[in-house]
Amino acid sequence: MNMTSQRSRGGRWRAVASGLLLASAAAFSPLHAQAPAAAQAPATGQVPATVAAPASVGTLDAARVDAFLDGLVPYLMAQGDLAGAVVTVVENGKVVTERGFGFSDVEKRTPVDPRTTLFRPGSISKLFVWTSVMQLVEQGKLDLDADINTYLDIKVPAKGEPVTLRQIMTHTSGLEERMRYLIVLGPDHPANRDNYLKEWVPNQINRPGTVPAYSNYATGIASYIVERVSGQRFEDYAEQHILQPLGMQYASFEQKLPAELLPHAAKGYRLGSGKSYPAEKNTAPGVGGLYASGSAMARFMMATLNHGELDGQRIMRAETNAQMLTPQAAVLPHLPRMTLGWMASDTGGYDTRSHGGTMLFFYSWLWMIPERNIGVFVSTNSVGRDAAGSALRAQVWERFVENFLPTLPVQAAGPGVDADTARQHAAALAKVDWHSTRRSDSSYLRLLSLFSPVRVHPQKDGSITVDGQKGLNGQLLRWREVSPWLWQQEHGRSLLEVKVVDGRPVYFSGGPFASVFGFEPMPGWRSPSWLRPALIVALGLLVLSAVLRIGGVFVRRYYRVAAPAEGRGLRRLQTLSITVVLGSVIAWLAYVKSMSAPGGISSYSNGPLILMQALSWLAVLAAVALVWVALRKPASWPRLRRFGAWVVALAGVIVAFVAITQRLVSTGLQL
Repeated sequence: MNMTSQRSRGGRWRAVASGLLLASAAAFSPLHAQAPAAAQAPATGQVPATVAAPASVGTLDAARVDAFLDGLVPYLMAQGDLAGAVVTVVENGKVVTERGFGFSDVEKRTPVDPRTTLFRPGSISKLFVWTSVMQLVEQGKLDLDADINTYLDIKVPAKGEPVTLRQIMTHTSGLEERMRYLIVLGPDHPANRDNYLKEWVPNQINRPGTVPAYSNYATGIASYIVERVSGQRFEDYAEQHILQPLGMQYASFEQKLPAELLPHAAKGYRLGSGKSYPAEKNTAPGVGGLYASGSAMARFMMATLNHGELDGQRIMRAETNAQMLTPQAAVLPHLPRMTLGWMASDTGGYDTRSHGGTMLFFYSWLWMIPERNIGVFVSTNSVGRDAAGSALRAQVWERFVENFLPTLPVQAAGPGVDADTARQHAAALAKVDWHSTRRSDSSYLRLLSLFSPVRVHPQKDGSITVDGQKGLNGQLLRWREVSPWLWQQEHGRSLLEVKVVDGRPVYFSGGPFASVFGFEPMPGWRSPSWLRPALIVALGLLVLSAVLRIGGVFVRRYYRVAAPAEGRGLRRLQTLSITVVLGSVIAWLAYVKSMSAPGGISSYSNGPLILMQALSWLAVLAAVALVWVALRKPASWPRLRRFGAWVVALAGVIVAFVAITQRLVSTGLQL
């Protein structure tokens, strides 16, 4: 799993909450992809014996690459219940291999054709937005460091400091996540770009340029700027200035595919053995709406590796291409950085540029090692069992580098620290509940931080583990401190670094995704360390009270004893209030579960959400009523009942506190 999967510690609510994020438009981003250095292996933890032996230095041999892929990919697909996959490999301006596996349409048994079958690369689409932006920069029509509001007819952000295109391209805009209306099911869904970009402009939760926080919304704004400056829809601009010049015949940003391409679109599946789903529509196509075959993506990789030119067609100047691949300013000096739109990382010691994409049913990744002039693209058309689509793309890349590139030695990033320092620093990190810089803070999705916080765990041997960070074997990675506040993966190259202010850790990140998000301390007043157990206890007490009340009714009926007359109205108010509080919790559980269905969180209607917010307000009022009952309780009530009145009142207050602090009572419709 990656750093944001956060499913290592269970609980029904956490599973539902994690499902929400996976089902959201945010799933376009690499944050829901398994990092090459942090992917899960199949359940067996083994790879087939047919995988090729390590290659010698030199040009890739197509036959050996094919043997490697034919041994690995079908095995992973069978283990993970995946419908289809495509892999393309390029080197030195030529296609080494294009391989299709499984089916693009399981019911019709249509095999994947790497040349023509259209997959959904998801957030890899963003690379085409950044390419478009840089083309317009070349023409002097855009300035990477100007306030983006210069180019817009809306104000972004709604408050805070101005944002620049450079910050958007490096995912340091500081904007919170925006999910509603981005990805919906069916090309004819009425949601459109203006719904997504203009109905609600996200707030700034961090000052621009300070910390990375991957943003679909900011990318959507960049694609809109391309439209406004060029005078063309983004779909048309990309077609005219990128897809056609590069000969990407089987590729399109049209969400309603042209008739000649429609038969080639792969169907999407949760499980290869299950049903197919309607096509995913991206209302801001540049964010994640690309359709492309493996062959088309090979041409894009070759053009990028060849300094912006392919077969005599140049899409950007060589110096501009180089600028795009150059790492930008570091947030933490030892960790991978963003380039202008590409994620920089280390794979087996090789300086890698990549971008991933995860849609509702498609998992994809594109990697390049410019120094070797090698590129690999992998995509699946199904989620698979335990997110096997994500595991497959990570396995293919990691195994490919191991098998076909010279092994480079692992070097320590520092001399190490003494045992006392390691323990002190690990304890300082463990005291904190961390949440991602990439999050939604203005809606009920804040619940994700409550039920899925990230914790750092000191180990007896002096190392640490971090929730969600796992290796190819499915086990949590161990990190050892190699210099003050810098950890290195045990037996690996990945680094984890902490920013410290006044002796306190205030930010950390690590691994290949350090360029696009990190973790900040959660405020103590809503820390899961106390709030989550308090909520569980409160709900347990309210349920117990409800059960005792129901049981009391039957007991009195059995013995034919009337309830005491004094305080009867208060008891009834108390019972009604408990019922309202518990009813609102049950309603929210049902609502969140419905939102976790494919496309649910992006295309929800206003009515149900307004109803849920109204129920939350009723629960808050019911908590106030419980306190009022506890204050007004008759002296004639037995001591246990008077004490119980305060117990259920406190439980109600805790539930109300959660409703308010987690935005369940928000009167807005943003998401």
